[in-house]
Amino acid sequence: MSRIQQEVAKRGVGFEPLVYDGEAHEGPGFGSIEALINTAQAKAEVRTQWSARFQVFPFNRSAWLQRLLLNALAYLFKDQRHVNFAAIQALREVVALDRDLTQRVRQLEREVRLLERRIELLEFRL
Repeated sequence: MSRIQQEVAKRGVGFEPLVYDGEAHEGPGFGSIEALINTAQAKAEVRTQWSARFQVFPFNRSAWLQRLLLNALAYLFKDQRHVNFAAIQALREVVALDRDLTQRVRQLEREVRLLERRIELLEFRL
């Protein structure tokens, strides 16, 4: 996945993957999922700067036209941003729930192993 993100970043599409923030989350894959969610959240923000890809005539001549178009795009896609932020928040909650469930399963597995050892000891004594 990171190779694909790097290739997209090299092509200059405006996608720059965020790095996992390093919080201590247990379990496989939680770091990469969090990094992808962080990237999605960063890309869902309202654009305040004109993209370098669009620095062509007539857009590169007037800053007011750029601001006008950015404001128009922000207004047009306002509902979509709200949906995106709601989906991102839901994903964060799902990841937190999954992390909690994974931790509980590990704890239960430890308890089962401990009980199995106790049973073996009791059987050995009999």
